[in-house]
Amino acid sequence: MARKKKLTPAVIARRVFFFIAGSLLVGFLAVFLEAGLGMYLPRHFSVSIAVGVAVAVTFWLLGFLKHPPLFLKNVHPLAAGLCAGLGVHIARFWLR
Repeated sequence: MARKKKLTPAVIARRVFFFIAGSLLVGFLAVFLEAGLGMYLPRHFSVSIAVGVAVAVTFWLLGFLKHPPLFLKNVHPLAAGLCAGLGVHIARFWLR
């Protein structure tokens, strides 16, 4: 039977740090990638692609650092990025 790990203040602080760092990285990457892609693609597509790539890069980096996001430990970064980009694309299309 697997033992449950105790949540110490250090573990909680580490999880909070990586949650905030990952969120900031996704945000900054999405903004900068959209600005670059926006010169060549319509805004609708550049936002979707930028968010998808930002999510994939962030999940790959956090997985590389052995701190994958909660509930997404077994999800491949490209699959997460594709789902995020597709979700943004659908939301932008439906919310016009």
